[in-house]
This record gives sequence, C-alpha cells and structure tokens, in this order.
Amino acid sequence: MSDCGCSSRRCTCTVTAGPGVTVDGNGSTSTPYVISAGAGVPTAISAADTPTVDTTVTGSGSAADPYEVSAAVILDPAPPGGGTNLVHAGPDGVYVECADVRGCLTAGDGIAYDPATGEIAARPSADAGNTVVFGSDGGLYAAGGGASTPTIVQAQDTPTVDTTVTGTGTPADPYEVSAAVILDPTPPGGGINLVHAGPDGVYVECADVRGCLSAGVGIDYDAATGSIAAEGTVVEAGTGVTVTGTGTPADPYEVSTAPPETGCGLTGDGSTAAPLTAAVTAWPYPCDVDANAGGVYCDSSGQLRSEPRGQVTFQQDQQVLNVADLTVPAPQDTEIATHTITVANPDACRPAFVMMEGEVDADFNLPAGAGAALGIATDEMSYLRNSGSSAILDTHVQGTKVVNGGTIAPGGTLTFTLSIRMGKGSGGATYNRVQSYLRAFIFVL
Repeated sequence: MSDCGCSSRRCTCTVTAGPGVTVDGNGSTSTPYVISAGAGVPTAISAADTPTVDTTVTGSGSAADPYEVSAAVILDPAPPGGGTNLVHAGPDGVYVECADVRGCLTAGDGIAYDPATGEIAARPSADAGNTVVFGSDGGLYAAGGGASTPTIVQAQDTPTVDTTVTGTGTPADPYEVSAAVILDPTPPGGGINLVHAGPDGVYVECADVRGCLSAGVGIDYDAATGSIAAEGTVVEAGTGVTVTGTGTPADPYEVSTAPPETGCGLTGDGSTAAPLTAAVTAWPYPCDVDANAGGVYCDSSGQLRSEPRGQVTFQQDQQVLNVADLTVPAPQDTEIATHTITVANPDACRPAFVMMEGEVDADFNLPAGAGAALGIATDEMSYLRNSGSSAILDTHVQGTKVVNGGTIAPGGTLTFTLSIRMGKGSGGATYNRVQSYLRAFIFVL
C-alpha cells in the first residue's frame, strides 16, 4: 500500500467501486477498505462460438446457481480439402492416429514408402551403371566411386551423330567427348545426300535443291536459276470453233463458232437470222392443230419419240357343253348356261375399246309336233317346230350377236359374260349339245 501513499495511520489511495461492487472504509488501520460484490446486480455472461469450438453457458451467476461455462471441439464432417476428418474426440481431448495420417502420403521418384509402418527410405535404382548402396550409417554412397575407381563414361551414337569418348577420367588424362554429324550416303528417299559438311557446320546449296523441283501444269520452272512462273494462257480451238489473236491486251483472243452442221429434221445455222428449228410441213387437216395434233417427246437417251403406236388385236374363247338329253324349258328366255371371257388391254398407256361377238350353236331332238327356241340374253333369235309325223334328231340351229363390250383402262382387264337361253319347249323337245364362242375385237388408237 506504500505505493498509494499509506502511512502508519491511514492510506491516501483512492478506491473506486465498479458496477455491482461496494467499497467501505477509509483505508485507516481502524477502518480499512472493505470491498464486496453486491448480490443484487450479477455479472452478465454470454457464450460466443467459433468455427472450431462450441461454447455453452448455464446458471444465473448467484451463489446458489453459479455460472457454468463449458466448451466442446467441433469436428468438421466434410473438410474443405475433401476426404475424411482424421481428428478424433477422445475422453481426454482430441487426437490424431498415426495409421490415419500414413494413408495421406505416397512415395515419389527415388523414395520408398510403407504406409503400414510409416517408414520412409531412399530407393536405389536397379539400372546398370555405377552402383548406389546404403552404408553402415544408413546413408547412400556409390560403391564404385572414390579416387581409386574413376567414373566410367560411355559414348552413345544416334543415326545422325557419331559420339566419341577418349581419356581415362583422371586429372592428368580427363575424358574428352566429341561428336560428328553422320551424312547418309544412300538417303531413304533415293537420289543423293544434299547436305554438306563445312568448316563451321552442315549446309545445303541452292543449286543442289533446285534439281528436286520440276514444273507441272500451268507452271514454268528454270532449274538453273530457280525461277518459278505461271505459264501463259493457251487457247486451242475445238471442232467447229475458231480462235484468233495472241492473248495480249492489244491483240486479245477472239473465239468464234462456225455454222453447225444440220442433219435430218433440222434447219438453220444457229444465227439470230436463221436459228436452228425443226423441219416441219404445214398442217394438212381441216381441224385445229393445237386441239388435235399428237405430241413429240424426248426419251431417257435423248431421242425424239412420237406418241404410242396404235394397236388392234383379237381374242377368242370356245365353250362346248355335251349333256344328256335335257328338256327344253317351256318359259321363254330361260337361262340354261353362261360363257365368260376376260379381255386384257395390251396397251399400258391408253384405254382400249372392245367389240364383243357372241355365237351359240345348239342341237335339238324334236318329236313329232315338238318345238324349241334358242336365244342370246333376252334376244330370242330362232324357233324350231316339227310339223311332220316323225321325230327330228340332232337338228342344228346357230345364232350370233355383236355387242359393245366397253372400255378397258390402260393395262387393265374386262370380264364379259354371255347368257345362253332357251324357251317355248313343247311336245317333249330336248337338247344334248350347246357350243358357244366369244370373240373380242380390241382397238387402241
């Protein structure tokens, strides 16, 4: 207290009470300073965390419930550097195990590393040459080194350089290494070697290189001077073409064509006054040429073609029915058989018009007084009656009819059916044979 000016009777120090603190007394021997904390205003404490420590404060700060401060280390589950957190929380604090750390290390050039034991050692090379081994003190040394055994230097040639080593490697006779360029006397590409050995190095002469070049289409080349230039334009006249001039600005080329030779069906010389045209005659018909004339066409080979040629053809089919004596039906126009034909249009370009002709031939047996009629479709074409007193056997009657068969589409077909009919049968009239023909007249114009 002497620093505060204390004497034997009292101290002259000034004592100031802070928040929550009481100072009593005047500092004398009989009335000393008494400092006490006021119970009514407790000190405030708050916890502040950091990224690595989690701090917790409990209690109210009174004597009965004092503040209790605790802290726990935070282990990052996903370290920024990647991998896993190698720090563990133990009963007495955090720790890191050697086994975990060893896996973070790997061996590089010249190093041997065992992650199981954590041992790091130098790794001597197994290549041929001076041998490097471990000495008794654990260090590396070259077993063949030392002043008594000089280093061995060997020359290694390449396809383009010849290397030579002389000397023994001692201070009095050191190694001397020299190299010389190798010029190939027979280059793989053929020809001769254009590389020369000069006093200051290898070189290639222009005169030698020029011989490797030659002029191509549109190029002039002088191997003596190495001059390369474009060839002058050459214009050659083909068949029926004339070329004049020299190709200079003062005398340019002029290309002109001769009159073409015309063959059959062409007139004119190709000029404006007489253009090439087809040789035709005047339209000799009274109808309009635009509405009625046919066309001329060009085929895949460039040949002129006219319209398809007209065609007229014929197709026929015969049918014979031999039957036992059948009674001629009494009702008129009774169908007793049919005959069918399929007609084909032979033209793949145009429709065909068809005329059909049908012919029917029947044999009748007519007792005395008997009668029978024969027809095509609904047309009854003949009637026979026996007016005599004896039977007429196998009497013959024949009829024919021409009809419009219709139109057949290009490359199409048409089916036509002929209906064979009888009727007015009386007196026991019978028939035993029916022969028919179908004839198709096909027109493509």
